[in-house]
Order: sequence, then C-alpha cells, then structure tokens
Amino acid sequence: MKQFSGKVIIITGASSGIGAATAIAFSKEGAKLTICGRNKERLSETAKECIENGADVLEIDGDLTEFEHLEPIVNKTVEKFSAIDILVNNAGCGVYESIGDTKIEDFDMLFQILLRAPVFLSKYALPHLKKTKGCIVNVSSVATMISSPNCVPYKMFKGALDHFTKGFSSECSPLGVRVNSINPAHVHTRILETLEIDELEELMKESEALHHFGIMQPETIADGIKFLCSSPHITGITLPVTSGLSV
Repeated sequence: MKQFSGKVIIITGASSGIGAATAIAFSKEGAKLTICGRNKERLSETAKECIENGADVLEIDGDLTEFEHLEPIVNKTVEKFSAIDILVNNAGCGVYESIGDTKIEDFDMLFQILLRAPVFLSKYALPHLKKTKGCIVNVSSVATMISSPNCVPYKMFKGALDHFTKGFSSECSPLGVRVNSINPAHVHTRILETLEIDELEELMKESEALHHFGIMQPETIADGIKFLCSSPHITGITLPVTSGLSV
C-alpha cells in the first residue's frame, strides 16, 4: 500500500518549484490532490503529471493576495473529496530590497502571500483536519535563522510564519492536529530565477560556495515535507534543510 493512499492534500503554489515537486511526490504515493497556483498553464502541467501517476486532482487557479480566494480552496476540496488530511502552505514570493527601498505594494504582497494566506487557510482547514487527525506544513525559510541585509521584509514575514507554526501547534495538539514548518536554504525555483537583482550572478556564486552539498532541487524539500507529514509525533518544529548553509 502506498504511504499516502487516499489522503486528501491541499498544496498552494503548486504551479512550479517546491509546490509542483511536492504535488508530484504525493501523487506517486496515492494521494488525492488539490493544487493551487496563479499560473493556470503551469498548474495544468503539474496536474497532468500527477494524473499520469494515478492521482485524482482538483486544480484551483487564483491569486492568494485576494483574500476572498482563500476559503473557497478549502470548501471546493471538501466538496470534491469530502475531507482534508494535509495542508501544505507553500506559495511564496521574493522581494530583494533594503528597508530604505521597500515599496508599500511589495510589503503588502509579502504579507498577503507569506503570512495572511497560510494563517487563514489553516483556520479554514482546521475543522476538517480535526476530523482526520491531519497536519499542516508551512514552507518557511532558513532566512529566519540568518541575519543579512536587503531582504528584511521577507525575513520578517517568514519569521512570523515560524512563530505562527509554533503557536498554532500548541492550539492544535489537543485536537490531534500537527503543525510544522520546513525551512529551506536556496532551492532552484522560479523565484530564485526571476529575482530582479543586478548582482544576481555574483550572488549565486557566493551562495553555491556556502551550500556545501550544493544548491538544492525542489524534490529535496518535497522529501522533507513528506517526512513531516508521515511522522506522527513531530509537531511545533521548524526543520532546517540547508545543504550546510547554516553550519
């Protein structure tokens, strides 16, 4: 029997990167999937690969910066699959700016995607997760553990997400629901590729030198997410997966 056979899993940011790799990994393990993303074409590509692996897939394209898009993700999942076992709050965005250069629209977008969406999706999913004794995994960042200039707002909201993970886990433990975060270092994703930084090539060279086991692929983080979902006694942790960056 496959490890996640019949489990209903919601994954945000599943059109590429960590979210797509996670959806594909769970599809190979017998899961039923709700995958969410802003890019409908790439989301369909993820869905196609998951379906080829035998998964039943619900696609929901939408923008998590729009608050009204959040609750329907949960409602449509329950309408189709009648349950929720796992919520993976993966959707992300990157803005590489100093505080002095931070624009209000970038600040608001970071808040909406990195913090508000995970908090309220978790709230809406909780009544269903209580029934299944399910779990939540928030995709955070090693950036919360390392001080550096130029991406303070991003680090700030990811740090708040870590604190949400720990605080919400204490609320959920008596209900039989586990809440954890995974905190990756640099991963080859579209966010990394599309950062608008003049010194991006130099930054990547420096990053490669600091990642002693190499910059990671999304599949590595998907493996970590699967681990957190399959470990019945782990809750309230922020799991660094850093390829040696934080050593």
